Amino acid sequence: MPRPRKGSISDQVLVELVEADVETGFGLLDVAAGESCRGNLAFSRRAVEEAEKIVGDIEQRLRQLGTAEGAPFQPLLEELRREIEAAKE
Repeated sequence: MPRPRKGSISDQVLVELVEADVETGFGLLDVAAGESCRGNLAFSRRAVEEAEKIVGDIEQRLRQLGTAEGAPFQPLLEELRREIEAAKE
């Protein structure tokens, strides 16, 4: 995952939180897919909804980091959004 080249300790913590959120978002989508295969569609939908909420958290933290530090996360965020949309279909 991307790391800031420089910055404050709070920026480093924000980066770690974004990394954790990204991993959690993709993990929730994995859970959603598994539960969907098991026929547990309600649980699957809730997992996708939680992944959507995490996207909001990521966006907020990236705004706090600023463009330079947040830019490396944009491809991951876009991939997460695409996978969420695919999971909703």
